[in-house]
Amino acid sequence: MIDSRKPTEKLLQNRRFKIAIPYLAGDVLDFGGNEGELKKFVRGEYTLVNYDHSPMEGKTFDTIVALAVIEHINVSEVYEIFKKFKEKLRPSGKIILTTPTKTAKPILNFMVHLGLADKENIAEHKHYWTKKEILDLAEKTGFKIKRYKKFQLGFNQLAIFEHK
Repeated sequence: MIDSRKPTEKLLQNRRFKIAIPYLAGDVLDFGGNEGELKKFVRGEYTLVNYDHSPMEGKTFDTIVALAVIEHINVSEVYEIFKKFKEKLRPSGKIILTTPTKTAKPILNFMVHLGLADKENIAEHKHYWTKKEILDLAEKTGFKIKRYKKFQLGFNQLAIFEHK
């Protein structure tokens, strides 16, 4: 979980929020949402899930948000989580995903060296996803990518998933 009190971490988090906010609609599941900082931007019901997934049981959502989360999870587990998302996402819903690109890894490590990024947070990164891998994730879990773009000079990426 990121320490969003660090100025650089907070800046990066705010940039992810700025990218995600236009896609927020209805009831929102904030998957890996840290301390719930995104809640103030949600108009519908807000559900925060970090390590305990029980708050999402018995619910469905218009929007599922996973901002800077999947890089902290083993790849095979991400596929299983997206299969759960398939059941939890309402028919016209969207998944908003951001994750650093592979080119971000040396920059993030350098930021840690300078004390600008949280060492434990970056050390927890298990996988840096490529666009091809994100497209594969969508395909194999029953989604399509409605929008994909890189931001932050190509060091981060956004993918908007929808049901096929």
